[in-house]
Amino acid sequence: MPDILVVEDEYDQCIELQKILKREKYDTDIAQSAAAALEKLNAEHFDLVITDMKMPEMSGADLLREIKKADPDLPVIIITAWPDLKDAVELVSHGGAFYYIEKPIYESDKLNKLKDEIKKALWIRRGGDTEGEDSTESEAVYGFTEIIGRSPKMLQIYKKMARIIKHGVNPVLIMGESGTGKELVAKAIHKYGKRRNRKFAPVDCSTIPESLWESELFGHERGAFTSADTKKVGLIELANGGTLFLDEIGNISTAIQAKLLRVLETRAFFRIGGTEPIKVDICIIIATNKNLEEEIKNGNFKEDLYYRLNVIPLTLPPLRERKDDIPLLAEHFLNKFSKEYNAEPEQITPRAMSALRRYDWPGNVRQLENVLRQVFVLGEGNLIDLNDLPPEISKQPQGPAELSIEIPEGGVSLEEIEQQYLYAALKQTKGNVTKAAELLGISRRQLQGRMKNHNIARDEFKE
Repeated sequence: MPDILVVEDEYDQCIELQKILKREKYDTDIAQSAAAALEKLNAEHFDLVITDMKMPEMSGADLLREIKKADPDLPVIIITAWPDLKDAVELVSHGGAFYYIEKPIYESDKLNKLKDEIKKALWIRRGGDTEGEDSTESEAVYGFTEIIGRSPKMLQIYKKMARIIKHGVNPVLIMGESGTGKELVAKAIHKYGKRRNRKFAPVDCSTIPESLWESELFGHERGAFTSADTKKVGLIELANGGTLFLDEIGNISTAIQAKLLRVLETRAFFRIGGTEPIKVDICIIIATNKNLEEEIKNGNFKEDLYYRLNVIPLTLPPLRERKDDIPLLAEHFLNKFSKEYNAEPEQITPRAMSALRRYDWPGNVRQLENVLRQVFVLGEGNLIDLNDLPPEISKQPQGPAELSIEIPEGGVSLEEIEQQYLYAALKQTKGNVTKAAELLGISRRQLQGRMKNHNIARDEFKE
């Protein structure tokens, strides 16, 4: 169980926040001054510090600086009054604070946001470990809000991402087929990492002509070549202090790869025509849809660069290997389109969802999004059925023949049948809402709504 230290000079405020955190099942201790907090930190282990900004003798900003000297990876959340907001932003941007929240913090929106940030901070602090957490809750909480999926393969990806963030791994290599979400993963690593308030510079390597790559990446001095009328600052220099994301790295030449390797090893480079090295502090995230080991054999990728990149490789699974995530993804995209087009949200019938799950999705998540957008825009009504889907998806073999069902003369209650299936799925999964929803071919949110309608509590299925 993670330990949280609350630092606040006003006793009532301190106790109130401690009570809230204890209701969230966190072990919590309190300190009424920065000096008392440092004593506790020296004597005990904590996974998170939540501190007020304004305190007598030593401020929250001073406490943050002392904490970072002793334990740079210990996350610190700053609580600030409105006049201190500028200082709090600066502490997050440059001082290493994980997050800041404005007083009063007991408004529902702010309190929920604080709880979310606490969960993220603790998760990253533990390197993605969820040992000791309730399995259903950990699947719902841990992960990255920008990336949709709770299948076992995606949970493993989240854990690797958390370790990369926790240890500041640099560079990072992301592999996977087109459409699997490599840029989303890169953005999440940047957003939750220590450089989250610096620049994130994405570059699609497939769109830049080979003849321009050196100038684009490293920049050039005025007069370096015939058309160099002015000095140009390159992408590496522009992203200094932040993150440079090079997507589809397999499209650049081995000559540029060699220069990129030198930047990784020396943290310095020369502009074209320059004579002075330029030092940079930069995280480089590289992505590719190619098999780099095959590219090495074919002479298209430098072996030494590959081994320099391959520290904690992230290989994103194609959608055909994580079909249990399709209901979640579908719900996410339909809600997204509803907001974009200011329209009522749409639902997917079970047989349409079954067809989506049977299809192999060669274009992965990107293809699923495009298909659902097309159906959303062109469809009529608020229900997506099998006939609304493109023929290549709707006309797939159905598998085993459908059962012939006869309705008894006395009739049936669909409510009772639904309730029975809800009970059966929850009993089979021991109350795991996510897994039960997957068994029923609906989203987690839809299952929770139906459980509420039938007055079914998850706890009654736990062993």
